[in-house]
Amino acid sequence: MNRDYPGLFVTIEGGHGCGKTTLTNLLKKKLEELGYKTVISVDQKGTAIGQKLRRINLEENNNVAILTEALLIAAARHQNVVEVIKPALLGGKVVIGERYNDAFYAFQVFARGLSVDFVDKLSQVVADGINPAITILLDIDPRIALARIASREKHRIEKESIVFHERVRIGYLEQAKRFPKRIKVIDASVSVGEVFNNMWKEVENLLGEKYHAGF
Repeated sequence: MNRDYPGLFVTIEGGHGCGKTTLTNLLKKKLEELGYKTVISVDQKGTAIGQKLRRINLEENNNVAILTEALLIAAARHQNVVEVIKPALLGGKVVIGERYNDAFYAFQVFARGLSVDFVDKLSQVVADGINPAITILLDIDPRIALARIASREKHRIEKESIVFHERVRIGYLEQAKRFPKRIKVIDASVSVGEVFNNMWKEVENLLGEKYHAGF
């Protein structure tokens, strides 16, 4: 938890098609209805620099090496920390991060094969001392998740094999075992309403601990 910042950092993690964007928007709406000032931090896409780096990374014609991919993601993610996350936390806002450093372990360690030691160090540099107080992990069978997004245009990582996406899921669940107090695993295969209710219970408990009377 970022005790030096008046704001609160909540992250929502999961593989492609798990419902992160939908749940992020629902959480923002709920918090604002209760009077909290919120900011959504969309991983890698929250800044102009991040968007450019992401486009390079996802361009199918680019032969992006595994380490290069990780460093491009790290640069884009850190820029988001500097431009979006840190200022909002300093301003006392609730930041809802749609993916953050836990994704490194799912994608770069378990799916790509980079070492945990390397990614631990990379995550520390990227975060610059800013870590989520709670992480909601939307867990779902990747076959079901990918079927949900079958009709939309996909980038090169979404087009990876089912084995890749299964490794991503395993990576997230292993990360949840590393940090059981922070990472709350939510079944994302049920209805959106049920997923949100289960997610909200976890967030509401944390809000009660940090902000007894709200902002």
